[in-house]
Amino acid sequence: MKKQVVLVLLALVGTLSTYAQVSFGVKAGYNNSGISGDASDLSKRLSGFHAGGIADITLAENFSLQPQLLFIMKGVKSASYTETIEGIEFNFPEQKLTLNYLELPVNFMYKHEAGAGSIFVGAGPYLGFGLSGKAKASGEEDGKVKFDGRKAEEIGEDDEATLHLKRLDAGANFLAGYELKNGLLFSVNYSLGLTNLDPDGGKSKNNYFGVSVGYLFKTKKK
Repeated sequence: MKKQVVLVLLALVGTLSTYAQVSFGVKAGYNNSGISGDASDLSKRLSGFHAGGIADITLAENFSLQPQLLFIMKGVKSASYTETIEGIEFNFPEQKLTLNYLELPVNFMYKHEAGAGSIFVGAGPYLGFGLSGKAKASGEEDGKVKFDGRKAEEIGEDDEATLHLKRLDAGANFLAGYELKNGLLFSVNYSLGLTNLDPDGGKSKNNYFGVSVGYLFKTKKK
């Protein structure tokens, strides 16, 4: 099913590019991520980065479709803390969960000329596929993360230390920015995950705020 969705999106982009002006480019930037829900004890947001390619497909004078293919780092962390349980004081070290995704946002864009370029706003869905991950506690060895979607009852004793998550991540993306006439662009975006990562039905959803710089190589339809 996942492969079918990606193939449909790619086929749509390919069909549109046959009939519309298309520009290709690159983008990269900083993102600040978190995980909402059952991971609320990991309350500090995690700094990361994203990078990849973009396409801008003109649909009308002020409207375009902008699919992107990005490598993106998501996750969350917590500060060290002390907690007293039944009269005994426990010291918990800093923890960090890093999740690496290949993400495909497809944004519907509106652009309006302003000064030396255009202001733009956009929104659309995204699909993310988990590539790798790492769980780290200060002073301890790195923990394993597997995107295999295994539930608790399917995990043996030898694999209990591994964090098992769903591979597919999906949600909504919102962005705004400014594009110069030479193709240089600057943008901010917010990504809201709508898929539970926890295979046991818990509430753990990705989200991140990003700041990007990109460049579109302007082309004209022949």
